[in-house]
Amino acid sequence: MKRSIWSCSIVVMVVACGGTSAPATSTTTTEAGGGGGEQHEHHFPAEVAAFHDQLSPLWHADAGTTRIEATCGATGELDQLAEGVQNMTAPAAVDATAWSANVTTLRTSLTTLAGNCTANQVASFDADFEAVHNAFHGLIALLPASGEQH
Repeated sequence: MKRSIWSCSIVVMVVACGGTSAPATSTTTTEAGGGGGEQHEHHFPAEVAAFHDQLSPLWHADAGTTRIEATCGATGELDQLAEGVQNMTAPAAVDATAWSANVTTLRTSLTTLAGNCTANQVASFDADFEAVHNAFHGLIALLPASGEQH
C-alpha cells in the first residue's frame, strides 16, 4: 500500500512539473511495408513523437487502397498533431526560424494532401504523401543528434 501511494505521489509530482514543451520521448517503431520488420528508436519531443507515431504506420503500410483510405482518414488528426508541433517552443539548440519554416512546410503539405483526399485525387496521393513525409524528416533533421533516415 505504501508503495502504491509513493508511486502515485511521484506521478503527481512529475505531472505538476510540466514546462512549455514535454521532454524528449522515446518511441520504438517497427517498419512494415518493405521495412523488413526493422526496429529503431527515436528521441523526439513529445509533440513530435505524437506526430511520428501517427504518421509512421501509415507511411510504412503496404501501398494500395487501404493505405490511401487510412491516410486520408487520418489527415485531420495529423493536422491537429502538427498544430501541436507548431505551438510548441522550438527545442533547445534548434534555430527557431528554421523550426518555424519547417513546421509551416509540414502543415502546408498536410493541407495539400487533405485537400486532394477530399477531392478524391488519388493520382496525386503518392506525391502528396511523400511531401508530408519529407517535410517531417526536414523538421526532425533540425533536432540535435537526429540524423535519422528511413
